[in-house]
Amino acid sequence: MQNPMQKPNQIEKPARLPLMPLVWAAMIAVLLVGCVSAAPPPEPTRTPPPTFTPTPEEAPVQVDPNAVATAMALATIQAGEQAPPPAEGQASADQPPAEEGQPGEGEQAPPADPPTPEPTPTPQLAEVVINSAINIRQGPGTTYNILGSANQGERFPVTGKNPAGDWWQIDYRGQAGWVFGQLVTPQNTGAVQVAQNIPAAPPPPPPTNTPPPPPPPAEEAPPPAEEQPPAAPPQDSNLPYILLNTERCDPNAGNTYFQGHVRYRDNSPRNAVCVHIHFYEPRVTKCSGCDGVGDGNWGFEPFGGPAPRGTEVEIFIVACPPGPLPIGGQTQATGFYDLTPLSPKWRRTIQDSEQCTGITFVGPE
Repeated sequence: MQNPMQKPNQIEKPARLPLMPLVWAAMIAVLLVGCVSAAPPPEPTRTPPPTFTPTPEEAPVQVDPNAVATAMALATIQAGEQAPPPAEGQASADQPPAEEGQPGEGEQAPPADPPTPEPTPTPQLAEVVINSAINIRQGPGTTYNILGSANQGERFPVTGKNPAGDWWQIDYRGQAGWVFGQLVTPQNTGAVQVAQNIPAAPPPPPPTNTPPPPPPPAEEAPPPAEEQPPAAPPQDSNLPYILLNTERCDPNAGNTYFQGHVRYRDNSPRNAVCVHIHFYEPRVTKCSGCDGVGDGNWGFEPFGGPAPRGTEVEIFIVACPPGPLPIGGQTQATGFYDLTPLSPKWRRTIQDSEQCTGITFVGPE
């Protein structure tokens, strides 16, 4: 609505604000901005330098790689995971640490020492042990020449035997010698073969009759009673030979043997008379003066050592076979001739090993 008091066509001007308050407000703002921008930055706070505390010097800890690997493997097993492979040069947890002198993993092992060969067993040597002092002969029989002698306890290697098996061939100091089997103890002789170099037997010496000694001169005293043959005991008149009580038996722990003689009534030796020894059964027949034992002599060593206790031995004269006896006499292997006694039997029961000598048979003229 138009004020009636207002002139027509006069434009109404807006009311003006007071100018001074605005000016003062602008000036204060400028001052404030200037003060803020011109204010110096605050001085930084100084941090005190750190105090240096020396750490005591410790010796380096020696870490055992095997122990580390073992700990890692245990931790992995507990966690249910697979343990990582050990680093090169580090021992595995499952592998024991290499001992001193043994190669570690990745190293080439030194060649092992070759195994010591088992010793080859030495075969047992066939040998004989001498029972008592004997002669070593050049062949298997007493008709051969004597090569040497051996004493009781000596040992000799056996190199062969004779076909009858009652003589052994030995290595007698580099030569082939022979010993009678009943005078030695054989050892490990089961595989010994018959010798191939047995020398030919020499011909037996012919029987010789030694003439009786001449009677002593009248002025000489008769010989002592002990030097004369004892009187013959009564004998069976049907037997051509008699037995004298002249034997002597002495202890001999190493060997039981028997020796004796066959004589004429004038006390001269008599050869080619057959004497037989019997124990348990017929054993051996020999002839007096044969096999180089001396005129009128005979001998038996049938046990090869001590006789068993309680053995009953009989020795008596028998008939000789038509031909010569084999060396060493007749045995069960060669066969016996007529064993009918032609003399009384000399008997003895052996209780302890002994040697009996001087067993004498006297025959007719």
